[in-house]
Amino acid sequence: MMFRKIIAAMLCVCVLALGAAGCAEQKEKEPPEKTETVSLYLPDEQAEYVEETKMEIKVKGDDIAGAMIASLVEQGALPEGTAVKQFSKEEDVLMLDLNQAFADGLMETGTAGETMMLASIVDTFLVHYGAASLTLTVEGQTLETGHAIYDEPFTQVFAAAPIQ
Repeated sequence: MMFRKIIAAMLCVCVLALGAAGCAEQKEKEPPEKTETVSLYLPDEQAEYVEETKMEIKVKGDDIAGAMIASLVEQGALPEGTAVKQFSKEEDVLMLDLNQAFADGLMETGTAGETMMLASIVDTFLVHYGAASLTLTVEGQTLETGHAIYDEPFTQVFAAAPIQ
């Protein structure tokens, strides 16, 4: 009987030790945070243009796309809760899939607000990555609002000219 108690106690100690080692290992795997300077394109006060603003953003690991979207949200250019579901870059073609919070917020704005939000994303990403096109989706589906269906890639940077 005493032998079983000793074995059980040793097993408990081993399980606790392995659990603690696993927790320490998880902390080591968390990607390091770094600061990077990027150009964000933010709407002007009259919602006519997007203007380049250089900012330092905090990036976890290699998730620059997520950090740029989070910064656009912080600056009020995108709806609260907007986040990247998936991002990929192949040569000069970008694919950006955002969550439903983005679409919901986009649909609550008028035409000018919608244009400003899209211009902020498109300019920020096309310029940062030097890409030729950006396909924007929501939850893996084509983005549709009350104003337009965005089923073609964006290929134009808006900052160079007034938004019409």
